[in-house]
Amino acid sequence: MTPSRTQAAAIVAAPVDMARAQPSAIGGRIRQLRRGRRWTLKRLSEATQIPLSTLSKVETGGISLNIEKLLKVCTALGVDIMQLVTPGETPAATAQQGPVVTGRRSLTLAGQARRVETDKSVYEHHATDFLRRKLQPSVLEVKAGHTPELIRHQGEEFIYVLQGTVEFISEFYGPTLLRAGESIYIDSSMAHNLRAVGSKPARVLNVMTSPGQDIHSKRRGE
Repeated sequence: MTPSRTQAAAIVAAPVDMARAQPSAIGGRIRQLRRGRRWTLKRLSEATQIPLSTLSKVETGGISLNIEKLLKVCTALGVDIMQLVTPGETPAATAQQGPVVTGRRSLTLAGQARRVETDKSVYEHHATDFLRRKLQPSVLEVKAGHTPELIRHQGEEFIYVLQGTVEFISEFYGPTLLRAGESIYIDSSMAHNLRAVGSKPARVLNVMTSPGQDIHSKRRGE
């Protein structure tokens, strides 16, 4: 979740603490994307509700953002979160390439998911070589003992509990308990997050639509 709702530098397949993951490269990528849109730091600050001074330090490599705030940056800039953690195509280059050719596939074997760890959760991102994908699939381990802040981002989101019990919290509904085998599908623009219930962590499958991808018009055949 929280997705996990936009990282900037290559993440190796081994466990990584996102708070320490190459802040200079992360900041440089954010600066590149911001300037590509001719945005000032002030505009990005207003769009993300992150202080201008904080963003300035991030871009110069002085500090790093947690994954929740990185997601806010990605949503504001309209990019896939993996475009920040994986070097390669830029949004401009992607736009010039036209429609995606069908027939591609992405295989993630056991132990190959890109792992990002914070103090509250562990993300295992799948299909990370698809930089223009419409979905962001990941397996999320929600650590016990934390009450997370609510986050929001563009698109829709599917959450399926694989193990343990979680509490889905949001701005419009009371807490909803979800056990293994149960799921919820939401509009991600509603502020939301997950909390592990009990003393053990929970694991969930989390699938989000990527920022900038209008899947709704495609469903209507427009």
